Amino acid sequence: MEHTLANSIQVAFRDETLDHLAHETDEAAMALRLTFQRAIPVVVQALTGRVSGPDGPEAVWQLSREAYGASVLEPTTPENEQAWARRGDALMRGLLGESFHFTALRLATAGGIALPAAERVLSAAAVATLGVIGEHSQEHNFSPAALAAWLQQEGTALNAPAAPQPAAVLAPAAASSASAPPVDAVVPVPGAAAGAWVPMGGGRAYTPEATATGRGAVRWPWGLLLLLAVVLGYLFGHQRESGPAAALSLTPPPDRVAASAPAPVAATTTGRYDDASGNYIYDTGQPLILRLADGTTQKVGANSTENRLYMFLADPTQQVDSINRTKGWINFDRVYFDPGATTLTDESFMQLRNIASILNTFPGSVVKIGGYTDSTGAPLKNFQLSEERAKIAMLAIAGMGVDLNRVQAKGYGGKYFITPNTTAEGRALNRRISIRVLKK
Repeated sequence: MEHTLANSIQVAFRDETLDHLAHETDEAAMALRLTFQRAIPVVVQALTGRVSGPDGPEAVWQLSREAYGASVLEPTTPENEQAWARRGDALMRGLLGESFHFTALRLATAGGIALPAAERVLSAAAVATLGVIGEHSQEHNFSPAALAAWLQQEGTALNAPAAPQPAAVLAPAAASSASAPPVDAVVPVPGAAAGAWVPMGGGRAYTPEATATGRGAVRWPWGLLLLLAVVLGYLFGHQRESGPAAALSLTPPPDRVAASAPAPVAATTTGRYDDASGNYIYDTGQPLILRLADGTTQKVGANSTENRLYMFLADPTQQVDSINRTKGWINFDRVYFDPGATTLTDESFMQLRNIASILNTFPGSVVKIGGYTDSTGAPLKNFQLSEERAKIAMLAIAGMGVDLNRVQAKGYGGKYFITPNTTAEGRALNRRISIRVLKK
């Protein structure tokens, strides 16, 4: 076995500790072991983030030396184990902050264990990690600065596709967006050499220049894009929809659709079906940068969920339709679940984190999360699955700093499809999570 930090931590989770934890939590030892493996990247990335902050190297160096001195990697007294279990729990709650609950929930869901057991495993992973770090620091006579550099290197090299969530969720305030560029600065964006920042809703939006093939550079001022969105929004607002599943679009439909017929795929989405994952991969459009009022930035697509939501919240001409509640739904374009399950895929957390940051920029806003399935399987089971998925997405956003009172969740099953379920692509489009603003 390769001598990496992650492997050393796995070895440090002794069978005696595993059996004791299985007895206390009434969970299967194998499930606890797998959950422990998933918890390792969370702990390492959290500690890596801590050593990057003020007084972080000294704090982690001291705590890891204490753990090593207390022989946490070896059999010890029950009192010592309990004391360090409490310290591990307090450490992770402090490092993860408001994300702690959802991190434990994510671990519990992925491992098929109860939430309290997942919290115990997370604490055990923290203690084992501190012990391994302390041992390595002792053997190499690391200073706090040297330990921080080594830990950051290990954290960067850590490759864990089964990790319960990316580091961005561990510290939403610090990692939610890139550092904001100076006001009116031109930020390089892939595929665009220049652009401009324009004030928008308390923040600023950066729109790069696009190049049309064979016709030279074409400038797309933000005002023109906004005007286009408003005009199309007006057109869509006067078109009857088949249900709350209808997504906002910057591309007008080629033909008007009868009220009883689902909207064709081309009217609302562009992208492709991925046979390997069974998901629909959306084309989010020309890249642009949103600069929020708190100074953070997001690089997203012009047709992305983030940009659509931000434009709706920031534009005073767009109002919530309190009469027709089927209008105003925006599909998430990068939020997916494991097939037939309520487990969010790892890549989903990036978009959920972006949405949470936008909602925090508009503290008076209230939103609703809708969950949908395709038509395959039992309708009741589909409804229950969609309900649970909507709640999971809601809890993820709440775990990233949004007041839970501002986020609602509702499952609709396969009731409101946006395209026929006759093809794999159509079914992938109908399996989705959407968001609707209830209050600006």
